[in-house]
Amino acid sequence: MFWSEDNESEEEFQVSDDVFDLVFKLRGSNLDIDHAFALSEALQSHLKSDTCNKIGVHGVHMAGSGNGWNRPEQIDAMLPLSRRARLAIRVHRDDSDEVGRITNQTLHIGSQQVAVGESAVRKLSTIGTLYARAVCCDPEQSEADFLAQVAGLLNQMNIKVSKMICGKSGAIRTADETIFTRALMVADLGPEESVTLQQRGLGEGRVLGCGLFVPHRGIDPVHNIQE
Repeated sequence: MFWSEDNESEEEFQVSDDVFDLVFKLRGSNLDIDHAFALSEALQSHLKSDTCNKIGVHGVHMAGSGNGWNRPEQIDAMLPLSRRARLAIRVHRDDSDEVGRITNQTLHIGSQQVAVGESAVRKLSTIGTLYARAVCCDPEQSEADFLAQVAGLLNQMNIKVSKMICGKSGAIRTADETIFTRALMVADLGPEESVTLQQRGLGEGRVLGCGLFVPHRGIDPVHNIQE
C-alpha cells in the first residue's frame, strides 16, 4: 500500500474531448470469461492495424452472480451475455469514425458470434479516484515493488502520487503467452491528473484491456477489491 495525505484544493479543470469511450450495445448468447485476446483479434478483422495499436478495449464485463447463480472461477468458463452487456472502446477523436463503423457488424470472438449495436459517447471524468481492472506486471514482482514502479511511471506523467492500492491479480491468455496482471486503484488525483491518466493509461496491452482507468466511487470500500 502507498498512502500520503495532501489536502490542497484543485482549480476547476475543463475536460478535453480529444479522448473518450465509445460504448456499444451487444447481442449474443455467451462469451468466455477470458475473452480479451479473442476480442482483440475480432476487432483487428474490422479495423486498421494502426488503429488497433492506439485504441483501448475495456472488454465486456458480465455479472458476477444472480438468482442463486454464482460466477464460475475457471478461466476457461463461459458466461451468458445479458441484454445489458456493453463493449466500451477508448478512442482518440481522430479514430472514432472508423471504430464507430463496427456498428451492425458481427464479431467472431472465439467460438461465439456477437452482434454490435449502436454506440454512445462516454466522456472522461474528473473524479479523483480511478480503477484499472488489469495492469500488466511481472509475476515475480512483489506488490510493494509493483506500486513503487507505478509511482515512478505516474511521476513521469507529472501525476503526484497520493494513494494507491492493489486489487486482485489475474491472467490474460494470448496465442503466445499468459500475461500476469494486477488490479489497481489510484486515489486523491487532481482533475487534470485524473484525465491525463485516463487518456494515457498505464503500461502495455491496451487492446487487451490492460492499463485502462475508469472512475470509481471512492477508496473507502477499497478492501472489497483486495485479494
